[in-house]
Amino acid sequence: MRLVLGVDAGGTSSRAALFTMEGAPVRRGRAGGANPGALGLDQAAANLTAAIGSALAGADPSQVAAVVVGLAGHPESCAKLVERVVGDLLPGTPAAAVGDIVTAFAAGTAEDSGTVLISGTGAIAAKITGHRATATADGYGWQLGDEGSAFWLGRAAARTTIRALDATGPTASGPPSTWTTANGAPNAGAAGCTGGGGLVGMVVRHLVPEGLGEDPVARLAAAVYARPPLALAELAPLVSRAAGDGDPLALSIVTAAASRLAGTVAEVYEPGLPIVLAGSVLTTGGPIREAVRQAIRETLRALPEPTAATPAAHANAAGVTVRDVVTPDVATPDVAAPVGAVPGVATRGVATPDGAAPVGAAPGVARPDGVALVVADDVAGAAAWLAARPFLSRREARARHPRFVHPSG
Repeated sequence: MRLVLGVDAGGTSSRAALFTMEGAPVRRGRAGGANPGALGLDQAAANLTAAIGSALAGADPSQVAAVVVGLAGHPESCAKLVERVVGDLLPGTPAAAVGDIVTAFAAGTAEDSGTVLISGTGAIAAKITGHRATATADGYGWQLGDEGSAFWLGRAAARTTIRALDATGPTASGPPSTWTTANGAPNAGAAGCTGGGGLVGMVVRHLVPEGLGEDPVARLAAAVYARPPLALAELAPLVSRAAGDGDPLALSIVTAAASRLAGTVAEVYEPGLPIVLAGSVLTTGGPIREAVRQAIRETLRALPEPTAATPAAHANAAGVTVRDVVTPDVATPDVAAPVGAVPGVATRGVATPDGAAPVGAAPGVARPDGVALVVADDVAGAAAWLAARPFLSRREARARHPRFVHPSG
């Protein structure tokens, strides 16, 4: 029996999945993050070793035919990390370090080209062509971009909350539900502070569970600045929950986030090809994902038809600039790339392979005005599918893809 191993190595956690070549799950492993840039090579290696070691427990190492590890970071650092860990655990086994953008795309579709939109802690969109990321949009990090990400949503929630509190004035007294704005009108945002589903109340209870005291604005600001900046991403689920309850402040944030994410997609979208929605913000059902779908539908409908002479005309005409990613001149063979080769490297270390059963076969597919929107599923399973792909015919790879990315289906 031949086995393949796939790993989704993120910044906060790493998931490894061992499958048979036919797509039957064997064992899984999980450990801490394995981003060498954020954690350092030694810590990333320790966590990646733990995740892979758990997945390999009880397996015969000689049966593992190939390994694919999807991760973000500098391509050379990622290649060194994979070479070190796989070399120790599975010496001689072909392994490839590929970009998390490509594995995310593969978790949604078996097509070899299309677009992937990722919104997790950060946000980025990429054009995938022949299993490579050939252009990206956003992904600039929380200080410069990542619009529509969990961090962006959380920061918007915190800003909205502190403004709602400040609108009550420094002499506010009594329970928050009785506070008024400067013109004497009821403060709808602050009204949620005593309970219920209001966004402001949810944020206050999350950040200042002990209560706001006599100076709500100063207390909330102190709570925010006492945490790491990216901790604001923890507020994103509160935005979704409040929006689902009809809170107008949350709904306005969701609408703005959806508009920004749709604009990011438009920069790299290739007409007629699938769009995969990935990352925690978009793989979780609810008002945010639905708003993003609607915004993408409306944004792409408004784009002019591209011309043969200008493949990216739809983006340029919309007033945006496609950032073409410089990739090495490395052919993408239909075999597992050796560690260190990292073909198709893009801005984030993006490399090879492909994605899921024929478009329309996977759950969560929507076709607004001819655009196939697919929600990504198991990224570690998709990485394992990428590892198996070189050993399968194209037809076999397509047929078996759902078993890897929807193992419970």
